[in-house]
Amino acid sequence: MQRLKTAAILLTLLIFAANLTAVQATQVANLKNINFEKKDNQIEVKIEYPSNIPYDSFSLMNPNRLVLDFMGIRAVSAMPMIGINEMGIVSIRSALNRPGVARVVFNFTEEAPQYRIEESESGLTITFWKEATVVRQREPEPIVPDPVKPPVEEKAKTTPKIKKPAPAETALSRYTKEGPKKKMMTLGFSSGFLTLQDDAFQETYGEGGVFFKGEYSFYLPIKVESFDIWTGVTFFQKNGETTLTEEELKLRITTFSLALRYLKKLSLFTPFIGVGIDYLVYKETYPEDFIVPSVGGSDLGFHVQAGTYIDALPFLSVKVHIKYNLAETTEDLVTVNLGGIEYGIGLMFRFNL
Repeated sequence: MQRLKTAAILLTLLIFAANLTAVQATQVANLKNINFEKKDNQIEVKIEYPSNIPYDSFSLMNPNRLVLDFMGIRAVSAMPMIGINEMGIVSIRSALNRPGVARVVFNFTEEAPQYRIEESESGLTITFWKEATVVRQREPEPIVPDPVKPPVEEKAKTTPKIKKPAPAETALSRYTKEGPKKKMMTLGFSSGFLTLQDDAFQETYGEGGVFFKGEYSFYLPIKVESFDIWTGVTFFQKNGETTLTEEELKLRITTFSLALRYLKKLSLFTPFIGVGIDYLVYKETYPEDFIVPSVGGSDLGFHVQAGTYIDALPFLSVKVHIKYNLAETTEDLVTVNLGGIEYGIGLMFRFNL
């Protein structure tokens, strides 16, 4: 009987310890609360979560946002949406971004205000401000001289100057001292496969071949910052053989392109679509003893393109695209289709002048 009582007590203690451990684990893995307070010309936001939780901060654009990711969080008990509408801050959103990672997003109206992040035992404190204001002190009251003693002159008091806060720390400060500014230009190169549309070309050169492209684009300086001008130079060369004599031929097409594109920023992705014109310079080279001389020339064409940029770093993106080219020329009263479909991938560098 005594053994049964001892076993029951031990079992009860084990269950209590397991529940206590589960409660502590839940508390450790919970983003508890988010609240804000306006003080003078500052807004102070406090995020409560267990200590020793690592986090990462970075900025997103179009629209401007500040993002905080907390690792090791299993639950979020804070309000999912908090409206502020003060000092350029529209709202604060919080949720589990993926298992084990909680995300807090600050939405801004236009330019992000300055801010600093401070750690404490209960979590993080993020302080936002626009400008520092100088607080003027009241002028000292005049001193009435003693009728017996001679008046004592008092040194003039000066109002102390309030130093402006240090520049706010931003997620892009690891890469640039200018803060989270939108990169207005891109420069890069890409490669891929170009399919030929002309039947005669396909018989001689196959379905297509590899192309290489250099390109440059810049956002238009207008209020709507979703349009840009894109230019590119594409080089394509393919060797082939005549169907009867199997003599070697060479086809070279160089395309100069200009397009107007519409882009939409969606987190790490920036899809785009555009239309433009092409100027094609082509040459088909035959053997020296061939009965027909080599031909070449140039012509205009049109194209439609679509794809997306994928952000890898604040200054580097991966581009995936498809481009449909429409172009025809006439050689010896024969219409030749110079168009084709490009499937490409490349690296793009974003920068400001």
